[in-house]
Amino acid sequence: MGKDFLENYLTKKRSMLFWVVLLAVAGAVWGIVKCWPEPAPPLRPVLLLINRYPLTSLDKDFFRQANPYGFLLGLPSRTDLDPRTLRKELEQALGRKDFLFFIDQEGGKVNRIKQYDPSFRAPAPATFGKQAEKDLAKAEKAVYEYGLRTGQFLKSRTIDVVFAPLAEQMPQGENAPLKSRYFSSDIQVVKTLADAYARGLADGGVIPCYKHAVGDSAVSSDPHYEQQTVTLPQQEIISRLLVPFSSASDWPFLMTAHAHYTAIDPKTVSTYSPAFYRFVRQELNFDGFIIPDALNMYASEQTGFLEPAEQMNRAFAAGADIVIPLFNLDADPGWMLEQLKRIDSRHIRRFQRKLAQQPPLKAGVKALPAEK
Repeated sequence: MGKDFLENYLTKKRSMLFWVVLLAVAGAVWGIVKCWPEPAPPLRPVLLLINRYPLTSLDKDFFRQANPYGFLLGLPSRTDLDPRTLRKELEQALGRKDFLFFIDQEGGKVNRIKQYDPSFRAPAPATFGKQAEKDLAKAEKAVYEYGLRTGQFLKSRTIDVVFAPLAEQMPQGENAPLKSRYFSSDIQVVKTLADAYARGLADGGVIPCYKHAVGDSAVSSDPHYEQQTVTLPQQEIISRLLVPFSSASDWPFLMTAHAHYTAIDPKTVSTYSPAFYRFVRQELNFDGFIIPDALNMYASEQTGFLEPAEQMNRAFAAGADIVIPLFNLDADPGWMLEQLKRIDSRHIRRFQRKLAQQPPLKAGVKALPAEK
């Protein structure tokens, strides 16, 4: 009976009205499917570079699908880029306003502000270290005021977080690169000046991020181009290298160095070492977001070339919270998106849970102590 019914139903002649209604229903279903909104991309724990400006429609679509936690400004230098305008463009492209702008602003040769205001005076950290040799209190006050002025300027440009102060001890080697980036070779002077700069930035309205924990001052080579190995005993790392980072836990972000600390992990470079992240969190009592330095640096490699997706996943699996893949400036957006989509969903969910548990971000007020 069922078979006869089906045959009769399929062979039965249909009226024109039936076919019109059927086509209308099919068209409506197709329209609903076509207009159904795409699921929102997950919030990914990455900082992406604004590698060109003005943004093209392709750039905006890439950023929308990538949906990063924040953006790194200042590279490459663009004098025609106003972060305030860029923020509005990205808010529209991403459909959200809670992303953060990060920037490097140490002073001296690492001076990203000059592209927004060439007249902005940004002395190198070593300038304050020299001043501290004669009068530490005056140097502390001067670097705090510089941090305050820097923070106010960046806040006016809608910058949120500054990758500074650089709290490492100045390398001792004659051929050490960019020694002017460091405050001093005296560890206590480094701590005093780094803390003062951080307080100034915060009072100016931006969030400081100490870098590059735990330091590699025993090495005089450049981590951008060479591997870094630190063979200091663990106790000396704690009693010396970590001292200037002791106030880092006052803030929600911390940037770590790419180096192989043999006393912490005999086999693995810090970026991919669970033992290293545990060490940093325990010794600094740091429960905020750890960001390894940019993953494109040579010192982040240990076993040869790794694709960005593999680098990111290995860093997350070890204990990093946020990463900076720093793709090549001419990288294809489709390829970059494919790399980002390969981030393990477990790492994304872990980051999102941690983000939800954190208190609202704010610069806070860490005023310079009154002179004695």
